[in-house]
Amino acid sequence: MFFVTPEPHTLDLEELERMRFRVDRFLLMPKYEEWMRREAFIRQAYSSTMIENPSISEEERAKAEVELSVDRPDVANYARALEFVDFMSRDQDVVLDELLIRQMHWFLMRGMSDHHYLPGQYRKETNWIEDNGIKVYQPPHQLDITPLMRELVEALRDDGLHPILKAGVAHVHMVAIHPFVGGNGRTARLLETFVLQSSGWGFRNLLALDSYYQRSRNEYIGALVSTLGSKFPDRYDATSWLDFFCMSVVVQARLLESRLTEWQMMVDNIHRELRPLGLLDRQIDGLVYAARKGEIARRDYIEVTGVSHLTATRDLASMVDKGYLIAEGMGRNRKYRTTSAVLARPVAHEPVGAQQRLP
Repeated sequence: MFFVTPEPHTLDLEELERMRFRVDRFLLMPKYEEWMRREAFIRQAYSSTMIENPSISEEERAKAEVELSVDRPDVANYARALEFVDFMSRDQDVVLDELLIRQMHWFLMRGMSDHHYLPGQYRKETNWIEDNGIKVYQPPHQLDITPLMRELVEALRDDGLHPILKAGVAHVHMVAIHPFVGGNGRTARLLETFVLQSSGWGFRNLLALDSYYQRSRNEYIGALVSTLGSKFPDRYDATSWLDFFCMSVVVQARLLESRLTEWQMMVDNIHRELRPLGLLDRQIDGLVYAARKGEIARRDYIEVTGVSHLTATRDLASMVDKGYLIAEGMGRNRKYRTTSAVLARPVAHEPVGAQQRLP
C-alpha cells in the first residue's frame, strides 16, 4: 500500500487554502458562472481524452470550447461520466465505494463497439500500461484487484489525510491497480475530481485540472512512472507524485483566479459603458457572451436570454444598427461579432502546447 510524507506539501496546501478562500468568495452572477463552468467542463472532457488520444487537435478543443459543444464519441462519454461525478459529488450523503468507481467507468466506456472493455467491470485478465507502444508498467494480477480496490476505498474514507493529498492518492493508486481493461487513467482522473469536489475543494467546479496534465503530458506520465516503477509495488511512497499533483493544482488555481478577475473586469466594463446608453439587460448579456466568445449566433442569443426567435432577431438587428455588433454570413450561418464600441478586456485562456511552471 502507499504511504505519504505530508511535510513537503505544507506550503502548497497553505497557498491553496488562501486561493480556495478567494475563489469561493468571488462575486459572479450565476448565469455568467454557468457559462464559465460549461467552458471548464468541456475543457476537462477534451483534455482528459487527449492524454490518451493525441489525434485530437488543440484547434478542435478550442472550437468546442467556443461552441460549448461536444461532438466526438470518446469525449462525449467522458463528458457523461463527468456529469455523473458532478451530480454525485454534490450529495453529501453519497459514500465513496467500489460501486461508485465502477459506475464512473461504466459511463466512460458504455457504447464502445469493442465489448472487450467490459464497462463497469473489473478486468478478468492481465494487462499493462504502454506509452508510445512501449510497456512501462505491469499492474497486479486480476485476482488481486477486488481486495486492492477495497483497500483503496477504505483508505480514501480516512479523514486523517488532507483532501488535496487524498485526491492525489486516489489518482495514483487507481493507476497503480489498473482495475479495468481500458479507461483506467480517465477513471483515475474522474475519481480525483470526485474526491476534490465532494470534500469542498472543487474551486466551484472551474479548475479543469486535466488540462494541466494534457499540456504537461510527459511530466505527468513521468511523475506516475517515477512513483510506481515498472511493476505494481506492495508498498510505495506517493510523495513524489504528490509533489507534481500539488503543483498542478496550484498552477490551475492561479490561472482560475486570473481568469475570474479578468472576466469580472470585462463584464463590469461592458455594463458601465453600455447601460447608460439604454440597452436592455438581455442585450448586454448577449454582448458579454459575444465579447467572451468572439461571436454570437441567434441560437446562442436565444439560449442566453430565453427570448423568442422573433425577439432575438430584432434585438440583434438593433445592436447592429447601433454599431455594437457586425453581422457576418447569411441565414442560419449568420454570426455577430462585437465592434470596438464594446469596450472589453481580453480574458485569460489556457496556455496551449506549453507547460506553466511555478516561479
